[in-house]
Amino acid sequence: MPILPMFYGIVVRMYYFDNKQHHVPHVHTECSGDQAVFAITDGAVLAGELPSGKTRIVQAWIEIHRDELLPDRQLAVNGEEVFKIEPLKIGRPMNPRVKSVCALDDYKLVVLFENGESRRFDVKPYLERGIFARLCDHAVFQMARVVACSVEWPAGLDLSYDTLYLEGHPIAAPPSVAEQGVPPDAQKNACG
Repeated sequence: MPILPMFYGIVVRMYYFDNKQHHVPHVHTECSGDQAVFAITDGAVLAGELPSGKTRIVQAWIEIHRDELLPDRQLAVNGEEVFKIEPLKIGRPMNPRVKSVCALDDYKLVVLFENGESRRFDVKPYLERGIFARLCDHAVFQMARVVACSVEWPAGLDLSYDTLYLEGHPIAAPPSVAEQGVPPDAQKNACG
């Protein structure tokens, strides 16, 4: 039983030689122990039931990939190898996560993201806001590190990768450690 894709907790399968019961091209789905069979031609539920909202997700996927599903179905009925089909991708792509961070002397960060982009982020506008005043202590500011793909300081002060990416200014390449003015004993924490 080939698994075509898996997405949003849904597994979509197409069984070999499976043309005896439903008599129309179809796929089998499973989600959280629930199962349902969907017609490829119109997305109708032929048997079973999925959790709330998952039915519409499967129907959207079928609508998008119908032209790929029908030939795959014929291959499966004939006992031939089927082709994998892309999972459903809903929503906008997420911003890249933080890979490394370097704290500069002027309360700025140089952030390298997983997509290879580097951005300079100015923390100064946040220094007068609530608990972020703690970062006015230069030694504390220099303790910036990557935690859970974002930037964090002691006591749980953090900035999300979204904020850092959207409000950061692109730079061609991160400055060298010498250009940053980071003391040698802080380089491991600041740039690691």
